[in-house]
Amino acid sequence: MEVSRKRATTAAGVGAVLLAALFPWTPVRAGEPPRGAGAWSGAYAMELRLASATRIPLLGSQRSVTTSLMLVDVERAPGGGWTQRHRVCGVRVAGSAGMRMTVPDAFVRSLAVRRYPAVLADGAGGVRYTADMGVEAIGYDPAATGGALPRHADDPGVRDSDRDGSPGATVEIRVPAAGRARLFIVQRSHLVLSGRETAPDRIEGGVQVLFSEQRTLGADPAFFARTPRTRAEPSRSGFTLVRAPSVRSCEDLVRESGRLFGES
Repeated sequence: MEVSRKRATTAAGVGAVLLAALFPWTPVRAGEPPRGAGAWSGAYAMELRLASATRIPLLGSQRSVTTSLMLVDVERAPGGGWTQRHRVCGVRVAGSAGMRMTVPDAFVRSLAVRRYPAVLADGAGGVRYTADMGVEAIGYDPAATGGALPRHADDPGVRDSDRDGSPGATVEIRVPAAGRARLFIVQRSHLVLSGRETAPDRIEGGVQVLFSEQRTLGADPAFFARTPRTRAEPSRSGFTLVRAPSVRSCEDLVRESGRLFGES
């Protein structure tokens, strides 16, 4: 009887080893979300960096990086695939010595919450990610212009989007030896993000600028009412998307941006 029990125990042990070899299993820690593309629904924070070189009449060439902080939600689309929604919480412009540009809070608050498709797929080395952000129009109504940028402040379709009493959207510049000025602008752009998972709950990648246009409708003082020539610099542009379930307001995001993305 004792021999039979030993043989049965041995057989069970051998069977368990064979099952483990055939069906390997990695224990999941309590509270740890599943990995892979299917786990990417949720709340995120994004830092989007757009680099450009600008030639401004009478001021020469300037290189800058415009950094936008965004609250992002990624969710499954009803028909399959993914949908991404974002809200811009802050925009800052860092440039070379010389002219400095500031994007006022009223400009940021006027930016619409946007929704667009995203693609998340498992691949070698982690999740691959693409998001086509679509066409963004600022300071005008593209339905009234056929999509084109207005040329003058009184053209049909021009909107006072930030409600400051001036046409279009207002940015501020400071120029050495010339002081401060306010520019009234309209913008049109189409960006596509593409990247991969670089760490758990973190995706990094580059930005494809399908087009980016800006026109100055006016300025205060009027001397600065000039439209610069701008060229995107994709090699210096990029984005970082990180899971941030506890960051649910713009105040949270601005306060936590250094921890989430590193000081820049």
